[in-house]
Amino acid sequence: MKITTIGLFIFLVSDYLSAQCPGTSPYWGLNCFLNSDFITKFEEARTKAEQSVRDFKQLAAVEEFSEEDVEKVMDAYNASANNFNQVLYKIKEDLLDKKKRKFILQYSDNYSLEIENVLNGAKTFYANNYQKTVTEVTNGRITGTPLLLLLPEIIKYGKLAFELFQKIKAEIKKYNDAMFEQYLVQPYRFHSWDEIN
Repeated sequence: MKITTIGLFIFLVSDYLSAQCPGTSPYWGLNCFLNSDFITKFEEARTKAEQSVRDFKQLAAVEEFSEEDVEKVMDAYNASANNFNQVLYKIKEDLLDKKKRKFILQYSDNYSLEIENVLNGAKTFYANNYQKTVTEVTNGRITGTPLLLLLPEIIKYGKLAFELFQKIKAEIKKYNDAMFEQYLVQPYRFHSWDEIN
C-alpha cells in the first residue's frame, strides 16, 4: 500500500511539474528554460524585427526604392539578425562545454552578465546598422524601434532563466548539440531576409 501511495505521489508531482513547463523537449528543465520570460521576450523581439522587414518589403513593392537601397537594408538586417542569433549559439555552446556548464551552475549571475553583454552588442549593432539604414531609406516610415524597446526586458529576465539550470544539474549533462539545435536554435532564431515573407 505504501509503495502504491509513493508511486502515485511521484506521478502527481511529475505531472504537476510538467504542467508547469509544457514543451516538446524530453527534458523538464529545458522545457522550463524555453518557457522562461527570457526566451519569450527574445522571441517577441525577433517577431518585431521580422515584422519591420515585412513592412519594408510591402512598402518597397509600391515605392521606387533603388536596388542599392533595398540591398543596403537587406544586408543591414541580415547582419543584425546574425548578431542576435549568436546569443542562442553562445548559450548552446556554453551548455555543451563541460567547464562552462560548471561555471553557469556555480555563477549564474555572472553568466547572465555575459549574455547581457552579447545582447547589448547585438542591440548596438542593430541600432547602428539596420535601424539607421531602414529609417534613412524609408524617411522614417519604418524605424525598427519596437525591437529595441524589448531588450531591457530580455536582459532583466536572463538572470532568472539561468538560475534555473542550478536546479537541474543531473539533467543538464544529458543535453546534446542536436537537441539544442532542434529546441533552442531553430524555433527562436532570427530568420534571414529571404526567409521572411
